[in-house]
Amino acid sequence: MTLQRVSFVVPGGGAAEIEGVLHLPDGDANGGCLVLHGFGGHPDQPHIVTTCVALAGAGVVALRFAYRDHQPPRMTVESALADVAGAVRLLKAHPGVPERLGIVGFSFGGVVAAIAAGRDSRVRAAVLAAAPAEWRREGAWKPLAEVSRTRARVLLIWGSRDTQVAIESAERYRAVLSQARVTNTLVIVDGGDHDFEPAASRDKMAGEVASWVRESLAGKVA
Repeated sequence: MTLQRVSFVVPGGGAAEIEGVLHLPDGDANGGCLVLHGFGGHPDQPHIVTTCVALAGAGVVALRFAYRDHQPPRMTVESALADVAGAVRLLKAHPGVPERLGIVGFSFGGVVAAIAAGRDSRVRAAVLAAAPAEWRREGAWKPLAEVSRTRARVLLIWGSRDTQVAIESAERYRAVLSQARVTNTLVIVDGGDHDFEPAASRDKMAGEVASWVRESLAGKVA
């Protein structure tokens, strides 16, 4: 695996560049994937880095970055979606990334991933990790309705000890996705909390995500 520091500018986001890190697999890649952190989090958190390392090990280019407004209360879904659009453009322009695109979002990042997957038909694989089914801080965002329009396969992954976003959110996503005939899978990581700690649970989560994204981008998930 090779790490490559990158930057991109988001139209309308001011002059500042967003900096990120690409995890490039050894050999040819079979797709690219954004990995989005949660509300008030950052791209160097262990569960974010571990997921990117696992994706690269599975042959998928992984991009992690901090949102423009990554510290609450400035962080919003609207600005995060704009940042994601800029990150997608970076992946699409990178010579080492094939056309196949995935997105992994943790908690707030899962809300953003759900909306982005519903709006961008290029997304083939979407992972919602401990993602709230509602986002009331800004009032108008409906991740359940948005993701029901996706063409992507969707993985829902939760820690069994998550006390911040209850498993009922996963069940709500499953019900809506199944009704919309969107292929979806639910995985519960035994012993994991909201950030998939401890380390054994984090490694289990990352392995499940990487394997599922790789197979989804290759079109092998039933």
